[in-house]
Amino acid sequence: MKNKLIVLSGFVLGLSPVVALAQVGTVGATSNNCDIGVNGTLLGVLCKIGQILNAVVPVLIALGIVYFVWGVISYVIGTDEETKKSAREKMVYGIIGLAVIVAVWGLVRILTNTFQVNNTGQVTLPTIPIVQ
Repeated sequence: MKNKLIVLSGFVLGLSPVVALAQVGTVGATSNNCDIGVNGTLLGVLCKIGQILNAVVPVLIALGIVYFVWGVISYVIGTDEETKKSAREKMVYGIIGLAVIVAVWGLVRILTNTFQVNNTGQVTLPTIPIVQ
Protein backbone atom coordinates (compact mmCIF):
# COMPACT_ATOMS: atom_id res chain seq x y z
CA MET A 1 0.00 0.00 0.00
CA LYS A 2 2.82 2.40 0.87
CA ASN A 3 4.52 1.79 -2.48
CA LYS A 4 1.33 2.63 -4.37
CA LEU A 5 0.87 5.79 -2.31
CA ILE A 6 4.46 6.85 -2.98
CA VAL A 7 4.12 6.25 -6.73
CA LEU A 8 0.78 8.09 -6.86
CA SER A 9 2.10 11.04 -4.84
CA GLY A 10 5.20 11.22 -7.04
CA PHE A 11 3.00 11.33 -10.13
CA VAL A 12 0.75 14.04 -8.68
CA LEU A 13 3.69 16.11 -7.45
CA GLY A 14 5.41 15.72 -10.79
CA LEU A 15 2.41 17.24 -12.58
CA SER A 16 1.72 20.06 -10.11
CA PRO A 17 3.98 22.63 -11.86
CA VAL A 18 2.20 21.91 -15.12
CA VAL A 19 -1.16 22.65 -13.51
CA ALA A 20 0.09 25.71 -11.66
CA LEU A 21 1.76 27.25 -14.72
CA ALA A 22 -0.94 26.36 -17.25
CA GLN A 23 -2.21 29.93 -17.61
CA VAL A 24 1.01 31.91 -17.10
CA GLY A 25 1.67 32.59 -20.77
CA THR A 26 3.60 31.42 -23.77
CA VAL A 27 7.33 31.09 -24.19
CA GLY A 28 8.83 34.12 -25.87
CA ALA A 29 5.98 36.46 -25.00
CA THR A 30 6.42 40.17 -25.56
CA SER A 31 7.54 42.50 -22.80
CA ASN A 32 4.28 44.51 -22.64
CA ASN A 33 5.99 47.80 -23.48
CA CYS A 34 8.36 47.91 -20.52
CA ASP A 35 11.14 50.00 -22.05
CA ILE A 36 13.79 49.74 -19.37
CA GLY A 37 16.74 49.97 -21.76
CA VAL A 38 15.66 52.98 -23.79
CA ASN A 39 15.03 55.63 -21.19
CA GLY A 40 15.64 53.81 -17.91
CA THR A 41 12.83 55.54 -16.04
CA LEU A 42 11.66 54.47 -12.64
CA LEU A 43 8.35 53.35 -14.11
CA GLY A 44 10.17 51.13 -16.60
CA VAL A 45 12.14 49.53 -13.79
CA LEU A 46 8.98 49.02 -11.71
CA CYS A 47 7.22 47.54 -14.73
CA LYS A 48 10.06 45.02 -15.22
CA ILE A 49 10.04 44.12 -11.54
CA GLY A 50 6.30 43.57 -11.76
CA GLN A 51 6.74 41.26 -14.73
CA ILE A 52 9.37 39.25 -12.90
CA LEU A 53 7.15 38.95 -9.83
CA ASN A 54 4.20 37.89 -11.99
CA ALA A 55 6.35 35.06 -13.30
CA VAL A 56 7.76 34.06 -9.89
CA VAL A 57 4.59 34.09 -7.77
CA PRO A 58 2.92 31.06 -9.43
CA VAL A 59 6.14 29.10 -8.99
CA LEU A 60 6.24 30.04 -5.29
CA ILE A 61 2.62 28.97 -4.88
CA ALA A 62 3.39 25.64 -6.57
CA LEU A 63 6.37 25.12 -4.26
CA GLY A 64 4.20 25.93 -1.22
CA ILE A 65 1.61 23.37 -2.32
CA VAL A 66 4.33 20.78 -2.93
CA TYR A 67 5.77 21.41 0.55
CA PHE A 68 2.32 21.07 2.13
CA VAL A 69 1.57 17.85 0.25
CA TRP A 70 5.00 16.54 1.21
CA GLY A 71 4.05 17.13 4.86
CA VAL A 72 0.74 15.32 4.40
CA ILE A 73 2.42 12.32 2.78
CA SER A 74 5.09 12.26 5.50
CA TYR A 75 2.35 12.33 8.12
CA VAL A 76 0.44 9.46 6.53
CA ILE A 77 3.52 7.33 5.98
CA GLY A 78 5.20 8.18 9.31
CA THR A 79 5.14 5.52 11.98
CA ASP A 80 6.69 7.13 15.05
CA GLU A 81 5.56 10.26 16.87
CA GLU A 82 8.67 12.30 15.98
CA THR A 83 8.09 11.85 12.25
CA LYS A 84 4.43 12.80 12.59
CA LYS A 85 5.34 15.91 14.59
CA SER A 86 7.84 16.98 11.92
CA ALA A 87 5.22 16.35 9.20
CA ARG A 88 2.64 18.43 11.10
CA GLU A 89 5.11 21.31 11.25
CA LYS A 90 5.69 21.02 7.49
CA MET A 91 1.95 21.22 6.87
CA VAL A 92 1.55 24.27 9.11
CA TYR A 93 4.53 26.05 7.55
CA GLY A 94 3.22 25.22 4.08
CA ILE A 95 -0.18 26.76 4.87
CA ILE A 96 1.42 29.82 6.48
CA GLY A 97 3.71 30.27 3.46
CA LEU A 98 0.80 30.04 1.03
CA ALA A 99 -1.21 32.53 3.07
CA VAL A 100 1.68 35.01 3.11
CA ILE A 101 2.31 34.66 -0.65
CA VAL A 102 -1.36 35.12 -1.54
CA ALA A 103 -1.74 38.04 0.92
CA VAL A 104 1.26 39.90 -0.47
CA TRP A 105 0.12 39.21 -4.03
CA GLY A 106 -3.34 40.56 -3.16
CA LEU A 107 -1.85 43.65 -1.51
CA VAL A 108 0.23 44.38 -4.60
CA ARG A 109 -2.88 43.95 -6.77
CA ILE A 110 -4.84 46.35 -4.54
CA LEU A 111 -2.07 48.94 -4.78
CA THR A 112 -1.77 48.64 -8.55
CA ASN A 113 -5.54 49.01 -8.94
CA THR A 114 -5.63 51.95 -6.52
CA PHE A 115 -2.94 53.90 -8.35
CA GLN A 116 -4.05 52.61 -11.77
CA VAL A 117 -0.64 51.27 -12.75
CA ASN A 118 -0.74 49.26 -15.96
CA ASN A 119 1.92 47.38 -17.92
CA THR A 120 2.50 50.25 -20.35
CA GLY A 121 4.58 52.16 -17.82
CA GLN A 122 2.07 54.96 -17.37
CA VAL A 123 0.71 55.97 -13.99
CA THR A 124 -2.48 57.96 -13.54
CA LEU A 125 -2.13 59.92 -10.32
CA PRO A 126 -5.27 60.56 -8.29
CA THR A 127 -6.43 64.18 -8.36
CA ILE A 128 -8.54 66.30 -6.08
CA PRO A 129 -11.64 67.68 -7.76
CA ILE A 130 -11.79 71.47 -7.89
CA VAL A 131 -15.10 73.12 -7.07
CA GLN A 132 -15.72 76.30 -9.06
